[in-house]
Amino acid sequence: MFSAKHIDRTTINYGGIKINKDFKIHKNGELVYFTIPSFDKTEMVKHCFTTRQGGISRGIYYSLNTSLTKNDEREHVLVNLNRVCSVIGIDYKNLVFSNQVHGDEIRVVIEADKGKGITRESDIVNIDALITNVVGIPMITYYADCVPVFILDPIKKAVGLVHSGWKGTTQKIAVKTIEKMRQTYGTRPQDCLIGIGPSIEMQCFEIKEDTALLFKKSFSNRKAFMKQKDEEHYIVDLWLSVKLMLIELGVLEENISISGFCTCCNEDLFFSHRRDKGNTGSLSAIIELR
Repeated sequence: MFSAKHIDRTTINYGGIKINKDFKIHKNGELVYFTIPSFDKTEMVKHCFTTRQGGISRGIYYSLNTSLTKNDEREHVLVNLNRVCSVIGIDYKNLVFSNQVHGDEIRVVIEADKGKGITRESDIVNIDALITNVVGIPMITYYADCVPVFILDPIKKAVGLVHSGWKGTTQKIAVKTIEKMRQTYGTRPQDCLIGIGPSIEMQCFEIKEDTALLFKKSFSNRKAFMKQKDEEHYIVDLWLSVKLMLIELGVLEENISISGFCTCCNEDLFFSHRRDKGNTGSLSAIIELR
């Protein structure tokens, strides 16, 4: 049994953990992961968000590090990826990897991209969001405090994964990703289901004036999610900032699920770049169209 701090939202109790009804937690042996009930109801995707529990990595990567870009043993990471993917019915050798740089570039993933970054060389570089409408291609993005945004368009049958750190959030990468899906697949914002996964919460995300200026330039409604803490520091609710920008785009509020879990607060469950001063593993968002 383990415990986790959770933001004040409607919750249920599962094994001693308060769980937001927007996300569901699963425990398969030692492996712990999340799914989004609204996505599950469509029966259109296989997906999950990982925790740090259930792998074989050691040291600072204990135990379910899923990133091959860390200084972890490659064979350990491959075992970890296989464990996660097997549980949700995905062949990990088909994963398409992002190459994140905290930017706003989006890659349209096609059949020819299958396995790039894991079983063969990849030309997917400087990419912080992946989209596809091809069945059977699993996509993966990485996190350790940044905001994971899952996108499902059940009408046009397309999906997206977005790595929205504070830089990507100020660049409104989640909005740009849906706009790219609109251009590519005909996606309408009002049809989209959204999942905002575990990431750093407001009280843990403190920034200085130089970073605050970027939020001030990007958001006229910043007072809703950014508070001044003292003369030099602010705290920012990245979850709310992403939610508000998507609502402004046309996504329906009732279609947005937020996990409510803070990666920085919950050391037993999550890796955290800020808490661990960069010496940490990576969590993953994974999605595949059925």
